[in-house]
Amino acid sequence: MTSDMTMAINLVCNLLMALCGMWLLTERSMSRVVRIYCALIACGGAVNAAGMLAALTDFRDFSYGYVWPGEVVVNIGATAMMLRWTWRARRRRKGLAIDAQPAA
Repeated sequence: MTSDMTMAINLVCNLLMALCGMWLLTERSMSRVVRIYCALIACGGAVNAAGMLAALTDFRDFSYGYVWPGEVVVNIGATAMMLRWTWRARRRRKGLAIDAQPAA
């Protein structure tokens, strides 16, 4: 993968993690500790995304550095997990069945 591609994938993952972390912060069914972890993930994702956007737009000669492919893979996994948790929380709030199995 090229450096620009890993940066773009990492940017999308960090933005999604920040959004999901902020959503899950308000989820009452999760313990306070888990919500604090979600807040930390949201802050980290937001700061990383801001840094990558600054580097991509050459804001005041800001340099983000090299994005390692391993970092991207970890962020893809964390993003998938956060999206799943957010989807489940959203369905729970709407009163919909979580992981409903089709009737056989």
